[in-house]
Amino acid sequence: MEPASELIRMLSSDNFFDRQKAAWKLVEMGAEALEPLMEALLSEKNSQARFKSAWALGEIKDPSAVGALVQALLEDEDEAVREWSAFALEAIGDTKAVTPLVQSLKSDESEAVRIRAAQALIVFEVADVFMDLLEESDVLTRQMAVIGLGRLKCVEATEMVASQIEDENVGLRRRAAWALGEMGTFDAGTFLKPALEDESHVVRMTAAKSLASVGGIDACRMALKLIEDEHPQVRLTAVTTLGELELSEALSHLVEKMFGEDDEEIRAWAAWSLGEIGDPAAIEALKEACKSCPPQVQEKARDSLVQVFGLSVDESEPAEGLQGR
Repeated sequence: MEPASELIRMLSSDNFFDRQKAAWKLVEMGAEALEPLMEALLSEKNSQARFKSAWALGEIKDPSAVGALVQALLEDEDEAVREWSAFALEAIGDTKAVTPLVQSLKSDESEAVRIRAAQALIVFEVADVFMDLLEESDVLTRQMAVIGLGRLKCVEATEMVASQIEDENVGLRRRAAWALGEMGTFDAGTFLKPALEDESHVVRMTAAKSLASVGGIDACRMALKLIEDEHPQVRLTAVTTLGELELSEALSHLVEKMFGEDDEEIRAWAAWSLGEIGDPAAIEALKEACKSCPPQVQEKARDSLVQVFGLSVDESEPAEGLQGR
């Protein structure tokens, strides 16, 4: 195998495959390559060589590289080097990286690096750090904190995350609605109520989807209020959420949607949700849909009958009381 110095030189090659081959060989060298890689990370003029060095250090996973990677994370002028340094610190898993990763998340000029730092902190499972970050004034920092708490399903932070749901920033409101769904507690459902009435349809749609994770009759009733929303994406999400909740209270409302909604896709997913609920009371309506509804609706209705209820499609006339829908 070539000496480490030669492989380090190859990391600056204009040829991608040469760079990648050299980086893998350095990884295979393990501890022997640590010092040359750390030196290259901090001193090579070529940014390709520096970020390949960061990547290789992450693959080797030796904690002795943490100091060099932290320095690169906080000081390197190249965004890709900082991003790969955060990735390598995540891969190594040494908790000494937590504080500099927090600093990077809060202050790096690159959004991509801040996101990468947040992802690393999620792997470190530092829920307390994310809760502290919710106190920051910077919107992106709070967005990353909300995402972290949602990914960690930190129910202790439910109320803190809910406090972001009426922020003026729509992205933060959407992420807070998503995170409450990830937490999936009864309180999360209560805190979602403002998001279900948000001026942004994206926030309402996210909140409707989160109700499926919250579960229960209250979540079902909240989703029912959205099936008449002015925006079709919100109505569609509410309809599918009702199927995921699997409560018969939604049955008659979904039948009405399957036959009366203007949007064919929503009608089709209403048929799907009727199958997900699995109540035999939906069978006759689904049979009629197979005969009288547009093709997309017929397909979902047929799937529900066959896959959920184990029935073949009846070719007889619609059941009494359903004609004329």
